Amino acid sequence: MQAPSQNLQSIYHNYKLIPLCLCIGVITDYFLTFHFAGSTEAILKYEFSPILLFAVKHDIVIPYLMGMVLFYYAAGYLVLSLLADSEIYFVGVAIVLLIGITHVLGGLSWYVQNAWYSNTVIALSMISVLTTLMAFGYEVFKKAQ
Repeated sequence: MQAPSQNLQSIYHNYKLIPLCLCIGVITDYFLTFHFAGSTEAILKYEFSPILLFAVKHDIVIPYLMGMVLFYYAAGYLVLSLLADSEIYFVGVAIVLLIGITHVLGGLSWYVQNAWYSNTVIALSMISVLTTLMAFGYEVFKKAQ
């Protein structure tokens, strides 16, 4: 029987599996959003995402969700497969998981309904963007030397 740390290492190094966590986060986000919002009117009034607002207004939420899940999986897979042999692979995994967690927390914001909480979720999104930019800058700087 494998040790738990070996199982975690095999998951960590599987760049085909890690993006699924992101997809689960996105699906959970939208499920929680529609469950806790109570109505499409509430979503149209309070939702932060302009793309989701467009999908709700034009009644294309299911195709939008499927497109988002496919996009997130493809993006996560592409990034992690490119980083697989690099020294910043762990940063890519952290960013992918952080974005998935941020989606789940964003869906829960409809239950919490607190400005501080919502701003914290937005801050987590910004942290993932800044981390991505710093990792990119690090790689560019390293290649230049």
